[in-house]
Amino acid sequence: MNYLFNPENRFWCFMNKITDVFFLGILWFIFSLPLLTAGAATTSLYQFTLKQADDEEGYVWRSFVKAFVKNFKQATGLWIIILAAGTFLAADMWACMNIAIPGSVRVVCFGVLLCLSLIFVLTALYVFPVLSRFHLPVKTILSHSFIMAMGNLYVSVTVLVIHVLFGVLSFYITVLFPIFMALAAFINSYFFRYVFSRYQKED
Repeated sequence: MNYLFNPENRFWCFMNKITDVFFLGILWFIFSLPLLTAGAATTSLYQFTLKQADDEEGYVWRSFVKAFVKNFKQATGLWIIILAAGTFLAADMWACMNIAIPGSVRVVCFGVLLCLSLIFVLTALYVFPVLSRFHLPVKTILSHSFIMAMGNLYVSVTVLVIHVLFGVLSFYITVLFPIFMALAAFINSYFFRYVFSRYQKED
C-alpha cells in the first residue's frame, strides 16, 4: 500500500510526465501562434520530451523558454527552409495534376513527386528533434536528419504514423490539438532516442 502512494514509483512518475506533456502542449501552441516561431517552439517541445525519455526533465516553463530562446535563430531558419521546400513540392504536385500533359508523363511525374514528398516529410520529422539534441550547423542538421530518416526507415514510418493518428484525432477533437501534438512528440521521443543512441555509439 505504501508503494502505491510513493511519489517515486513508476505509475506516479509516468503520471507526472503526462501532466508535464499537457502543459507542454499549451506552451507549444501559444509560442507557435505567430507561425514563424513554430520551429523554435517545436524544438523546445522536443528538447523537453527527449529529456523525459531520458528521465532528466526539469521544470516545464523554465526549460521550455530557455530552449526557445537558445534555439530561436537556428530553428526559425530551418522552419523557413522546410516551409519553402514544402510549398515548392505542393506547387509541383498541383501543376502535375492540373497542367495538360500526356497521361503516361503525368503518372511518372506524380510518382516521382510522391516519393520526393515522402522523403521530405520523413526528413522534416527529424529536423527539430536533431536540433534539440545536437549543436550542429543548419546544413549538417539537414543532412543528418536525412541520413537518420532513411537509415531507420521503419522507425521513421512509425513516427509518421503516430503523427497522422494524432492528427486525425485532432481533426475530430480540435480543442485538444495542442495536447495531441505534445503527446505525439512525447511518444516519438522514445523512438528518436533509440535512433540517436545508435549514432552516438558509432561516434
